[in-house]
Amino acid sequence: MEQKLTSASGNDLEHLASQLDRTLVLLSNTEARLAGPMITPGETRFRDPQDVHHQITLGAVLFAYGLNAHHARAIDGLLSMTGEQLKAILEEASSIEGDDDDDEDETMGAVLLKLVEVVPGRLDEFGRYAEWRRGFDAYMNRTKPYLEGMAAEDLAKLEARPASKKQMHLIRITCAYHRIPFPAVPNRRTAFEWLRDIGANTRYRELRR
Repeated sequence: MEQKLTSASGNDLEHLASQLDRTLVLLSNTEARLAGPMITPGETRFRDPQDVHHQITLGAVLFAYGLNAHHARAIDGLLSMTGEQLKAILEEASSIEGDDDDDEDETMGAVLLKLVEVVPGRLDEFGRYAEWRRGFDAYMNRTKPYLEGMAAEDLAKLEARPASKKQMHLIRITCAYHRIPFPAVPNRRTAFEWLRDIGANTRYRELRR
């Protein structure tokens, strides 16, 4: 039997078509967003999506040995240490845990897991410093040559602009890490120079105790 297309059914089709269009737009926007730079909790910089493959693969190896995301900062701190600092941490861990020479089959993965769980506080300190230092150095490497190459007229223009969001964020985490008062930063030039002076101060080139 032939069905007649009523006004109501026509409206329904138009409504469905409109919904489909909106869905396709949302999917397109989502795809574009996922293809762009990604950021993970605790990070202060955006990552290239191509790096995600290496990060996930390496993370899978560490996870296989019992490590997880909660150990990330401790591992960061461990990898940032000098040989002398690592030696001191191992001695500290040994004094807490004691030497265990009975297990000759213990893997390095098991030793690493034990280490980050025996002295988590100390490793976390190193990890926080390493995280701050990376973000700070990356900012300074980008901006210091730019600032030094400016003429007096260019510097004057910076004084007419407010500090950028990135500058304020970096100043905020720098003050929080080093436990120093938040400075007055009325303009972008002041923010540039405050960060530059912090980077030049040897006091801030070392782990905060």
